[in-house]
Amino acid sequence: MTRVAVSTPAPRSLRTELLCEQAPIITAVLIMGVAASYLQHGFLVGGERPFPLAGVAVPLWHLLWLGFSSGYIMALVGQGTGIYSLPYAMSILRFDNASVSPTNLLITVINPIGALLGFWRAGQWNLDFALWPCLGSFVGALIGPFPRVLYLSDPLPFKAVVGVALLWLGGQLVWEITPWSGPVRGARSVRGERFRVHARAEVAAGRLPSGFPEGARIETLERSWRRIRIGFLGEEWSLGVPGLFFLGLGVGLVASTFGAGGAFLLAPLLVTLYRMPTHVIVATTIPFVMVQSIVGLFSYIVVVPALTGRATPPEWAFAFLVAAPAVLGAWLAAKTQRFVPDSHLRLLTGVITGLGGLL
Repeated sequence: MTRVAVSTPAPRSLRTELLCEQAPIITAVLIMGVAASYLQHGFLVGGERPFPLAGVAVPLWHLLWLGFSSGYIMALVGQGTGIYSLPYAMSILRFDNASVSPTNLLITVINPIGALLGFWRAGQWNLDFALWPCLGSFVGALIGPFPRVLYLSDPLPFKAVVGVALLWLGGQLVWEITPWSGPVRGARSVRGERFRVHARAEVAAGRLPSGFPEGARIETLERSWRRIRIGFLGEEWSLGVPGLFFLGLGVGLVASTFGAGGAFLLAPLLVTLYRMPTHVIVATTIPFVMVQSIVGLFSYIVVVPALTGRATPPEWAFAFLVAAPAVLGAWLAAKTQRFVPDSHLRLLTGVITGLGGLL
């Protein structure tokens, strides 16, 4: 057995993290949103002045609220904003032309930065676990934009199939936390009791009710080209490398076709197939979203136009103005997830996944 050291960041206070890490990122992205509006369109969009590419007029406060709420809720279950912000933009804001896909990918490139830094400092970070799904995503995300641009300008049949799959996954996640789900509840019952015991001990000591101790880390216990084994709080999971790679490839292909970050599909699959808690899967789903979104966005704005002659630019200002508050929301989620039991997170993941299927 080979135990691999995991890098541990120096501890920082929440105030220092917010002011020194998050605030500069959020401010920079907001400035980029204003600059992009003037550079792309010659005026500041928002209110009665519509986004020209999107074809919609949206008050700035609405975009900021959309970013913060989607960033927090989705990062809490290890996901980017995509499965929330994409249907919201299309169904509520009526931004439903082809540019919505690269625009949403730009949001999901930036939004997870807050969660990535937050979970890294919390110890919910493991590059060995994240590597193979991210490599698979790199391949899948290069391919996905082509069917979207060439064949799926009206992607209703494709969306219907994925929607049914998401409904099934969401229902499965909700079913598994019920008393009737059978033996799969054993490990989760132990996990939940351990969480409650530690939370009560923290409250008795006058601290906030965190479900696991400071300094807990997702460790790599064994690593090879065929298999990795990771551990967290006494639990272990053995994961086949080819399975992780092809899982990432498939999810990256589907997600880049939609214009989403992919964790909406990867997270419930990891929870369902590998019986992993949400507190652990964030170590791979958050980096996965960023890699998949970067590659998918590159395909939309560089590769697809070069090979097909069809340009599908993002609405840059829209994306930046949503992404800035989403960074803050995602960071807050990373700081508060340790206070939420895994059963609650599984329920939230199941509901979000099912709603994503309906949308």
